[in-house]
Amino acid sequence: MSNSHEFESVLSSIDQAILPSYLNQTQEMVLRETWKGKTYSQIAVEYNYDSEYIKTVGCNLWQVLSDAFNEQITKSNFVPHMRNKVTNLIKSKESKKTVISLTEIKSPQTETESDHYWTTAPQTKNFVGRDRELADLVSWTQSAECRCIIVSGMVGCGKTLLVTKLAETIKDRFDQVIWLSLNQTPSLKKLLYNCLKLADKSFKNDPLESSELNFLLSEFINLLRRRKVVLVLDGLQNIFSHNDSDLSYDEKFENYGQLLRSIITSSHGSLLITSSRIRPKMLEFYSKNQVKFLDLKGLSLSNVKQFLSLEPTKLLLNDSHIQMLGLELQNNPEMLRIAQNYLDNLSLDDFAPTLQDLSILEEIANLIDTELSYLSSMKREIIYWLAICDQPSVFESLSQVMEQRQAKIKFFSSIDYLLKRSLIIESDRGYSLMPVMRSYLRRKLVKAALQHCS
Repeated sequence: MSNSHEFESVLSSIDQAILPSYLNQTQEMVLRETWKGKTYSQIAVEYNYDSEYIKTVGCNLWQVLSDAFNEQITKSNFVPHMRNKVTNLIKSKESKKTVISLTEIKSPQTETESDHYWTTAPQTKNFVGRDRELADLVSWTQSAECRCIIVSGMVGCGKTLLVTKLAETIKDRFDQVIWLSLNQTPSLKKLLYNCLKLADKSFKNDPLESSELNFLLSEFINLLRRRKVVLVLDGLQNIFSHNDSDLSYDEKFENYGQLLRSIITSSHGSLLITSSRIRPKMLEFYSKNQVKFLDLKGLSLSNVKQFLSLEPTKLLLNDSHIQMLGLELQNNPEMLRIAQNYLDNLSLDDFAPTLQDLSILEEIANLIDTELSYLSSMKREIIYWLAICDQPSVFESLSQVMEQRQAKIKFFSSIDYLLKRSLIIESDRGYSLMPVMRSYLRRKLVKAALQHCS
């Protein structure tokens, strides 16, 4: 058993032992890094925490585990203790293996096709492009180890439509599809209860209030083992809170971490597909075979033309116009749709100068503000510096002018993040800002300066 898989077995054992409680993100992080042999000081430096705080988290954690397992567990004996416990558990399971009666298994070949529950999923009849992205996603679903697929990207880039199209494409290989939105951020109990009622007609109709969370979670994982279910959770970013140094589960939704961990580490043939404006780094800890990430960018230029033709307008744009529009908006589908509605009232003579005014449109401004709200202070600072630069900036000059005090690797990581989300553009001359965002931020800076002077 690999070290990574061994640790996931350890986490699973701990989850069962401490029910109905659960590990929060910081506790899981301390456990994972302790398993790797790191000291409290090393963990604090790597994750930008105070070392005394990490030490306190660790001390409390060892006490929780000691109470749960009724044995003294410390930082020094945690690894050998849990490795021995997991080894004994595996041996115990192997010695108790029995032949499962065929009547206990629902065979897809012998039962009628189950219903698929799309709830508020968008229609995909106007889905265009994304051939390469969709092909990659479908290939990932064919792996027996893949438990979770996360599609992340800028606001308006088409994440929801893509995960819906993926679910439609693979639905015939699964017993059921359940599509749910997290935009209303339901409690985990409500989410699990709704899933069980939709997927299993025999699930007893107890009032939600009387159902224990650990019971519902256990029933749900058992459902994923009995049947091959595609669970689509749209808007995963709603369960997270984020600040300049950390991305963590929102206090009200911390137990979602236990759901994600259970889906990823349990043995079953089902699949979780999610869309998220934020790429959840805490899920990058898992094996790359278990969790797959797709950073979604804008459409290709050829697909932009096809996308705009879905809703013909009075303004007939040629290839040159379409290319200019795509570059201005980084081929973002939602921004293209907004711009198309606006440009329909203009003439081609107004086209070029009007591109500079797209940033004043309220709908586009709201999308940009939403995107900025998800950025750390360092990423926002990079964005603002590029907004006031007349020429593209190379990495070295940008890092110097910002006088950034953190390790260069974190600065480079911020640049890489912004590139993946199409917020900044890389060329031979250096880095520059997404054009419509540069126009918007320059207006914002001028307005702020005028207010300061008045």
